Amino acid sequence: MGELPLSAIIPGDKLANMFSERVHSRQAQRQATQRVVLDAAEALFHAQGFKATTVRQIASRAGVSIGTVMAAGDKDRLLVSVMDQRIELMHQARMLPETGFLAMKAGNNAPEMVAALAHPFLALFAEDLDLAREYGAILIKGRHNSAVFGALAFQLTAEFEQAFKLFGLPREAAHRAATTAHLSYLGILLAWAGGAYDQQSALHQLKETVGALMGAEGK
Repeated sequence: MGELPLSAIIPGDKLANMFSERVHSRQAQRQATQRVVLDAAEALFHAQGFKATTVRQIASRAGVSIGTVMAAGDKDRLLVSVMDQRIELMHQARMLPETGFLAMKAGNNAPEMVAALAHPFLALFAEDLDLAREYGAILIKGRHNSAVFGALAFQLTAEFEQAFKLFGLPREAAHRAATTAHLSYLGILLAWAGGAYDQQSALHQLKETVGALMGAEGK
């Protein structure tokens, strides 16, 4: 007598649930392993610098194989993931009611408000300027993309636009000014990372740009 198929022993819906639970368990395990790898990479990047850190050292600190580290990404990918996580946490904190955009409407003028919106990210990059520079260089090379940085660009531009509208620009003019201000912000950020500005000078330059945009649009 042949063996009964598994579906004849276990009802189909229960079998499907068992398979789904197993898949979810494996996904959770992979995510947990990736978390350990990223934590190890971040600790080493901060302790001894990006260039001095090797994949072998990351694997040793994480207690996994080199192959497991490489499954999470090469060293460049790991740095992008580490920085993306920090940016995402900062972004989420800014969206809380007590620290979000609406709570910042008390700014005296558009330049002050736009600078206040950009300041947390400049401060984040300033915590480890060498890592920020490496992060920027990786993104410029185009080998690894940052979904978080792309989402942040959209969000900041929208917030800049709200600031321009709040201080008197009509919608279309505010949109143009916000787009230009964000491009200027990115240029200032790269120049700052390259040593052309310190943090306060970068903020001052951004304020100057926003003030000029307000003037150009007739306000």
